[in-house]
Amino acid sequence: MMLMNNLIAGLRARRKELSLTQAQLAARAGIARRTLLRVEAGDPSVKIGTYAQAAQALGFELALVRRSRPSLDELDSIYDDE
Repeated sequence: MMLMNNLIAGLRARRKELSLTQAQLAARAGIARRTLLRVEAGDPSVKIGTYAQAAQALGFELALVRRSRPSLDELDSIYDDE
């Protein structure tokens, strides 16, 4: 949840830095103002793509990175005591 809070705070701060109203940003992002209100409120039902649209309209790129867990062999090599 901490990452999401940081994302939301960053979007809001950038919007204010650019002196954009919520309606102006919503129009730039191609989303409804009501949806932008939900984005800035951190509504968990908002799709990640909507956050990406808002970020892009503010000049940011929102990228998702898939992290995989290390295999047992990788863990063995990390914690090798030899």
